[in-house]
Amino acid sequence: MIIAVVAGLASGSAIIALAYGSKIGMLLVYFTHLPLLLVGLGLGTVAAGVSAAAGGVLVGVTGGVVPLAMFAGVFAAPAVLVTRQALLSRATAGGGLEWYPPGRVLSLLVGYGVLAFFAVYLSMAGREIGLAGELELVMDEVFATFFPDLDDDERSAVVSQWATMLPASLVATWLTIIAINAAIAQKVLVRTGRNRRPSLDLGRIELPLPLAYAMAASGALWLFADGEPAFIGETLTIICASAYLFMGLAVIHHVTRPWPGRAISLTFFYLVLLFVLGLPGFALVAGLGLADQLIGVRQRFVNAPADKEDE
Repeated sequence: MIIAVVAGLASGSAIIALAYGSKIGMLLVYFTHLPLLLVGLGLGTVAAGVSAAAGGVLVGVTGGVVPLAMFAGVFAAPAVLVTRQALLSRATAGGGLEWYPPGRVLSLLVGYGVLAFFAVYLSMAGREIGLAGELELVMDEVFATFFPDLDDDERSAVVSQWATMLPASLVATWLTIIAINAAIAQKVLVRTGRNRRPSLDLGRIELPLPLAYAMAASGALWLFADGEPAFIGETLTIICASAYLFMGLAVIHHVTRPWPGRAISLTFFYLVLLFVLGLPGFALVAGLGLADQLIGVRQRFVNAPADKEDE
């Protein structure tokens, strides 16, 4: 319990640093999940809850209601959810254990992000211009401040495009951050011999098929509707697609297993994806993940051997 409380205080401190405008807080906030997940995946769900509560008390006492709500909704609750689901297991006929699939944990986080979006959206429903309109006002001020050379028409076009993508981008970024923190936590626990579940093989991630149906429905809404329905459809489509990004990466990790110098190849791929291809590259990888679910790309490489680099 002492370890859990200390980890919670460390996690909450990152939010306090951010709330007070600390530059280091802007960096630490990306690792706010990490202490909570280290405790959860190493000590269990109860310890994760204690850690989250300790961090919440620190944030609430020193920062107030808004930072507390941010800590609870964005960091503490998702970390406890990931811990609980990741540690679920059941006995198999052979006497072993079957662990809760990581793809289902990922899909639960997608659902969590969708619910968070709708909570914010409905909170803005009473305002005349709605969430999309509020975001356009904020983005217009930001672009006017940092890009004063843009004329009104250019700024309006850019703001309109970016404002509608902002909620989905935030959820997709959050999903990526918590996945990376969970992977780091599990890696540390495995190296120290304190992990409760076996290592994750990225090349074996599978997403539930209903997620594809949900993305297809939201994509149709985005394409054929106008106004607020189109905004909702766009947001939901991008959030669902962010999960398929991981499935696309799973295909790449699976296919490249037999390659000599695989670690170098994957490092080069990730650098190109992040710094050269950008959003189009992410879209292509997500499309690869969707294609794998629909036509079974990985099944064509069933003889690819297991590789400890994925652990």
